[in-house]
Amino acid sequence: MKKQILTYFLVSISVFSCKKDIAEFEPTNPFEKVVLIENQTFDLDTISVKEIIGEKGTKIYFNREDFDIEDSDKVTLELKEYYSRLELISDNLNTITDKNELLESNGVVSIKFKIGDKEIKLKDGKKLKLKFAQQFRIGDRIFNGVLDSINQISWIQNSETKVSQTALNSVATRRFGVMMFKEKLVSIDSVDYYNRQLEQIQNDLIEDIEKIGYYPLVLVDNYDWINVDKILEVNSRITFELNLNKSDLEQISVFFIYSNLNSFISEYRKYCDLKFIDIPIKNESSMIIVGKKEKELFADKRILTEQSTGRININLKKIDSTELKELLIK
Repeated sequence: MKKQILTYFLVSISVFSCKKDIAEFEPTNPFEKVVLIENQTFDLDTISVKEIIGEKGTKIYFNREDFDIEDSDKVTLELKEYYSRLELISDNLNTITDKNELLESNGVVSIKFKIGDKEIKLKDGKKLKLKFAQQFRIGDRIFNGVLDSINQISWIQNSETKVSQTALNSVATRRFGVMMFKEKLVSIDSVDYYNRQLEQIQNDLIEDIEKIGYYPLVLVDNYDWINVDKILEVNSRITFELNLNKSDLEQISVFFIYSNLNSFISEYRKYCDLKFIDIPIKNESSMIIVGKKEKELFADKRILTEQSTGRININLKKIDSTELKELLIK
């Protein structure tokens, strides 16, 4: 009886210690230097209206009257653009929703307007207009990013987003006998309908129709973190626990990578917390495990399938930054 009580007491201490360690956890991204993301700065000074184009093609339409500022206030714009999976991984921008849905990103931007060091916001009821650099796909929606206590991001779908969409003007087309188009303010949920219409027109015409569609003007009031994504239908979900060959690591980072998709999930854990629940499997899925001890890194990579359940043995080997990058991109 005394032995059972002692065992229970030791296990309780271990669990409490693990939870305490996790609460004080400050993870670092082992892939943060794979791609350097520039924080672009634009000096808008006292300009009234301006189109700003980011280095990767994002277009932002600034209208001074939409902000609650003085005429003499000098405004700057800070912009970050992410259009590839490596860029997303470098800044640890998970493609997962607050409902644990796997996303495929079509572009993420972070936008900040400032006067000096003070961030400014839109007036009530006003919207910021922007165009993403890549064409909208069927199923694309707008999501806003939310950071948790350890700076892990998840995405919340903004179903109220409006877009200015190019659409066929059927009345004018019938009247004048030539195909004519117009801009129409529609709900983000309607974009699929209009893009399918444009695709059909493109199939019927010789010339490229890119110039009249696919890049809708998006109207948003929350633009700290904006993501154009579509929710993916996954093959399955798996639950498993990692069994590492090293127990003296300060941090374990686990990255779930999805082949040929602009998608990934990252998890930052302590050695005592290595059970993973409902991890999405989509196409060819893999897992990169990175352990950190002081300045040393240890890593392993595994393919994940629907049968990857239970305890998975991981053989971490010492690795340098170059080898770690190769592990990610191969």
